[in-house]
Amino acid sequence: MKRHISIFLTLFFSTNLLSQNTFSSLYYGSRIKANNSSFLPILSEGELQNNFLGFNTSSIVNYTSAFGEQDFDNFSYGLILNYKRQSKLSFSFDYERFKGEQTTFVNNYLEGFHVFPGKGQVETKEDKYLFHDFNYRIAYNISEHFDVELGQSKHFIGSGYRSLLLSDNSSNYPFLKVATSFWKVKYTNLYTTFSDIWDFPNQKKKHAAFHYLDMQLLDNLSLGIFESVIWQAKVEGYNRGYELAYLNPIIFYRPVEFSMGSNKGNVLMGANLNFSLKQYKLYGQILLDDLNISRQKDRDENYSGGFFQNKFAYQIGAKANQPFNLKNLFALAEYNQVQPYTYAHKIPMQNYTHLNQALAHPLGANFKEMIGILSYDYKKWNLEVKWNHAIYGEDSTGTHFGKNIFLSDFEAEKQGRQYSYGNFNGQGVKTTQDYITATISWKIREESNIYLFGQLIARQISSDLQNVNHLYFLVGIKSNLHNSYFDF
Repeated sequence: MKRHISIFLTLFFSTNLLSQNTFSSLYYGSRIKANNSSFLPILSEGELQNNFLGFNTSSIVNYTSAFGEQDFDNFSYGLILNYKRQSKLSFSFDYERFKGEQTTFVNNYLEGFHVFPGKGQVETKEDKYLFHDFNYRIAYNISEHFDVELGQSKHFIGSGYRSLLLSDNSSNYPFLKVATSFWKVKYTNLYTTFSDIWDFPNQKKKHAAFHYLDMQLLDNLSLGIFESVIWQAKVEGYNRGYELAYLNPIIFYRPVEFSMGSNKGNVLMGANLNFSLKQYKLYGQILLDDLNISRQKDRDENYSGGFFQNKFAYQIGAKANQPFNLKNLFALAEYNQVQPYTYAHKIPMQNYTHLNQALAHPLGANFKEMIGILSYDYKKWNLEVKWNHAIYGEDSTGTHFGKNIFLSDFEAEKQGRQYSYGNFNGQGVKTTQDYITATISWKIREESNIYLFGQLIARQISSDLQNVNHLYFLVGIKSNLHNSYFDF
């Protein structure tokens, strides 16, 4: 107990000395409450106040003590630097070091995937998990119409809690981003390098390119068109590097993939839609992956649908700031559905992942999910209740029903294997998962991003194979910076 008190006192005073505002974070609470929707970087420059030599500094402090089926504590600390000059050049940097334990189901995740959700690879030291999280971004405004960024971070496309196109679920990755703006159009090119560690500890590189065209059709209606391609950097000992054909900033990836062969890349296409009316907003996404509706089963007169390559995902959501004119209240309701084998590929290296984490949804594929969030602010206090309800088809030993996106989709479980038919959402071992959190937090200083908090976590998984319940109560201090999603 004395150790806990001393840590709290240390963090409290260090926070008040170091926190000077204004790191603009994409912590999901601030992100989903934003009115705009765009191709968002995880790091943002903020505004300079109380700066030293042009740099704005802030601290990262996180300490959690948990009580429940397993008592534990963890501690992380770090530093944030921001720099901006004449609205042209900006620089953002943050570093975080973590040591400790997590809940039982998160510890199982760390053991199985060797990575901390949303952060980086973990190692064990003194029976504790340890990781280092490093983000930076350098941005330059070339002109009124052109911006360029490079760094190591992650991005988010959409207006919801989840993104089925590109989310902040994975660890950081190196990137180059070029944004072109004119009239009511913003066109973004993103070039990245990802890592595959499925065969841990072996690490293999793969590259990706993204196009995102965001159009303001009406004052309250916007449409975004998305496409991406991901390919392995080395094939049978041959170093492909960055495919020149995918560097073209305006070309469609699908025709290029067809001309090169499906083994040369994994192409995804999608759209993002937003409609606003006063304090209310409706949003949605659709993603297409190898859609092939014309395929008929060879030599089968009793053809049935569910061809394994007809892979798609969609999202429907609504959110409101001050619904029914209730001041300081925020509400969100969201539905996500991803068909089996979506995001997977014939060649596992070319799946839509980075460091054993999905680049879109943490549940992978073959699921339906409903999310509800209520958040209320009162002065320096915040109360939030979040509920995730998911139904998915889990694999049993030696099967592949489409949830595990790290496996080849050509190993589909249904009859026929690579010519598999009759697939449907939820196939496999039907599993129901509920994840509920209730969090109360108090901001230490108005200009800081540091909170004292208490949180209740309840998690239940039910299927024919397992019936698991987890209950935890957490207290601590936190910086609302980058998201780590534990609702998987």
